[in-house]
Amino acid sequence: MTDTMDQLEKAKSLIKDLYNSANDNRLKKPLLKAYKRLEEGADVSDLTARAASAMNYLRITYKLTFTPQQEKSWRELRDMGSAAIMYHDPKNNLLDLSEM
Repeated sequence: MTDTMDQLEKAKSLIKDLYNSANDNRLKKPLLKAYKRLEEGADVSDLTARAASAMNYLRITYKLTFTPQQEKSWRELRDMGSAAIMYHDPKNNLLDLSEM
């Protein structure tokens, strides 16, 4: 398996774990959107940064708390992404649910 495929599978696994452990639909919607985009071939680095940014924006905005495992998974997802994307636009396009 190539490094790119390893990254893709890891990203999908982290997003799936976060989705399945989330109790709040506000978190689930952008995670589902991110997973679908990965399935469609989106750039892993770009999408992991956007997914982590969207989750962080929602967490801060709605004062949501993560379990220790969710926090660990979120950090792994964040660390896979590009820092330039992560800190560029906190209200990134994964929060725009009109596309779904």
